[in-house]
Parts: sequence; structure tokens; C-alpha cells
Amino acid sequence: GPASFVQSVEPGRPGGAHAPVMVASAWDFWRSIGSPRHVCAPMVDQSEAAFRVLTRSLGVQLAYTPMLHARLMVEAPAYRAHTFDPEPDGVDRPLVAQLAGHDASVLLAAGRLVQSHVDAVDINFGCPQGIARKGRYGAFLLDEPELAVSLVRALAEGLDVPVTAKVRLLPSVDASVALCRRMQEAGASALCVHGRTKEQNKHRSGPADWAAIARIVEALDIPVIANGGIATADDVAECLARTGAAAVMSSEALLENPALFCANVDPDSGAYLDQPELARRYLRVCRQLPPPTLGHVRSHLFKLLHAPLRHQPLLREDLLEATSLDDVEPVVERLAACSHHQPAFHTPRFDAAASWYWRHRTAAVSADGELGETRGAGGASSPESRSRAELEAAALERRDRRRREKKRRRRQRGAASVAAAPAVAVL
Repeated sequence: GPASFVQSVEPGRPGGAHAPVMVASAWDFWRSIGSPRHVCAPMVDQSEAAFRVLTRSLGVQLAYTPMLHARLMVEAPAYRAHTFDPEPDGVDRPLVAQLAGHDASVLLAAGRLVQSHVDAVDINFGCPQGIARKGRYGAFLLDEPELAVSLVRALAEGLDVPVTAKVRLLPSVDASVALCRRMQEAGASALCVHGRTKEQNKHRSGPADWAAIARIVEALDIPVIANGGIATADDVAECLARTGAAAVMSSEALLENPALFCANVDPDSGAYLDQPELARRYLRVCRQLPPPTLGHVRSHLFKLLHAPLRHQPLLREDLLEATSLDDVEPVVERLAACSHHQPAFHTPRFDAAASWYWRHRTAAVSADGELGETRGAGGASSPESRSRAELEAAALERRDRRRREKKRRRRQRGAASVAAAPAVAVL
């Protein structure tokens, strides 16, 4: 338990005599937010309040805001209003605000703007995208360990709420352990560890290294959240058992299946929750907590209803052309009628080919640590197992198809605008 963690920290270990106090405080914080086990990840333009509240009704016990760019939070009130959306009535708590940046003073200023609305402030050391390299934030700060540790220390000393960090693995597990220990000593109250390196990204992601996360959990004295490779309720239980982590975080899989943590069983009624029902529930929450744009809603629906949208291109067009929730809801009901196109998560009928998340997952770590076939929900092997080269070719084809589709829609809108324009008399 937490007390044993406190006892394990000796004054002679790095961190000095104050380390037991910091560790005790970290576990006090963790208990104060309910000792959560199931966590919704920070996702740009995806983990907005409506989605967070939906997942909380289905087993999530802690959620993060989307990543917030610290400089824009400080300099651009419009950006802050658009991206930071705490729900005012307490339904969306406990909540962690995640900040991205490399300047301690800017991060601190941004943290002070949000701290009264959240339970903790997190620093993003996990984003592996090219934009993070250009902006000098996310996982690329792990290549500057002195800076990364100094940012944790600055926020831990300067904010009124606990400070956490989300990291990826370094190429060396020993180096990962050492850096995480330094972040703990700098004042981090919890760490979330994604079991992949920054190079393991998109179609090169590969399996998450739960054994490396277990090494970090063993080496630290504060709560650790395990992230990566969480696609089913069975994965949640297995990850907790194999890593010893305090909690498990899911991101992409949760986007398609917000009922992942409750195994698609309604916590109140016991009814099975299929994809159309999850889409309906999301739209109902959107009525109460409108997302920043309708694009946020569409993005969620493209994942929730991935399979029927693939088979119903006209309804996909209707969804793209919708301008309000009133337009969206009838489209969702028409898609719901295509009930045979469903992944059927957490049932014997699970179909990986119908899943947005599983469409490019071809490898997973088996129980003995070897690289094997992807396990689908319920342990089924994916029928779409393909080589990496085939996956990359398919991804390029999807990208080209989307570009062609966007050009076609632009041409159609242009033609419609010309047709609707009033005639100009020639004198």
C-alpha cells in the first residue's frame, strides 16, 4: 500500500530527507481523487468535456483535458476559450489539465490560469508528432533531460495543485527509469508512462512494452499510470497485473469504444452497449456540453460508426455536410439501421475488420513477451493481419483517397456557389 512506499524511501536515497514527505503527499493526492484505476487520455481535439463526461458514465474514473499549448493559453484568450472547457458543475472531476511547452515561465503562467478548475496539472513529454519537434515540446523534450526535470520542478514549486507528467520510454529502459526517478525527485506527484518510444509512432507503433513500465513502477515510489496497448477490458486487467501500475490509461481504443472500461455493459442497466447506442449517448451529452465545433462531433462519429460509414458513402456525405446536431442525429439513426456492420466489442462476434482502432493493429506482445498476432476483443486474432509494408501502402492509399474526396467536395461547393450567384446584367 501507499504506506509501504513511503517507508521504502530512505534519506540516503536521491531526493534526500524530504523524499518521504513528497511521496506521502503524492499518495495523499491519489487517494483524494479516489485512487482511480481507469483513465481517459489527453487527446488533441478529442478529449473535450462532452467525450470525457460520456466516458465517466461508462467506467472512466480520471480524465485529462486535450493537450493545451502553454504559450497560446497565455497569449491567446480565444484559443484558451476554445480548448480549455472545464465543466462547471463538478460532473467532470477529477480532471487533469495537460500543458505542452518548454519555457518554465510560460508553463507556470498557463498552469496558474487553469489550476483552480482542475485537480492537477500535467506536463506533456509524450507527444511524438512532428509538430512537437518543431515546437520543442512533448516527447522531444526527453532528449533534453535537464530541461524536462527543471520544468517539473518549476511547476511543482510554483503551482497550488499537484503536478504530474506523461512520458514515453527512452531507447534504454535503464535511462527511462533514471529519468522518471529524477522527475519524482523534482516533485512529480504521479507519472503516466506510455510503453513506447517516440520513434514508435503511427503505423510503426508496435507493441507497448509493459515489462519496461513494470521496471519503472518498481523503481518509483509515486503512482504510475500505464499507457499503451489497452484495447479491451481484458487488456486493462492484464496490464494492471503485469505492470503493478496504479492505473491504466486508454486513448485511441477509447475513442472508438467509450465503453471499453465497462466491457460494453451498461453499469446501471446491464444492457449491452453497441456502437449506435454509444453514438446516441455522445450526442445527448453534446446537447448539454456543446463541443467547440461540429468538427469535434464528426470526428468522434467517424470513429464510433466507422464500419457503417465505410459501407454507406452517401450517409458519410450527409454527415460531412451537416451543419448542426439537428442535422447529425437523423444521419446517426440511419446508420444505426445498418446494424450488421459493427465490431461487436467484448462479444464472441467481435469483428476486427469492422473496427477503426483495429484496422492497423497487427502485432501485440503475447503473454510470454514474444511478438505475435494482434489479439482482438475477447482474444480473437485479427483477420486483417498484414505486413508493415502492406499497412503503410494502405495508409498512403487512404490518405490519397481522402485528398481526392476533399477536392471533389470543394469542386461541388464551388459549382453550387456559382449556380446560386445572382446573374449580373451586361450593359
